[in-house]
Amino acid sequence: MTDQTEEPTLTIGDTTYPVSELSDEVKEMLSLHEQAVQMSVAAKRQATIHDLAVANIASLIEKKVTETEE
Repeated sequence: MTDQTEEPTLTIGDTTYPVSELSDEVKEMLSLHEQAVQMSVAAKRQATIHDLAVANIASLIEKKVTETEE
């Protein structure tokens, strides 16, 4: 069994660069970019959870108000 892991690359325009050949500064920027992408996805998920909570609370308020009117 052979391990055929591909080397990570970065493509800019029509040029592909092996990550191992990039400077440490660029590698750090790539790491920060990946972290920022992950944080953005997490923030969007959190915002969706908050939106659902707001809608649920509004629904509960409406339900309680209409129950007291009966």
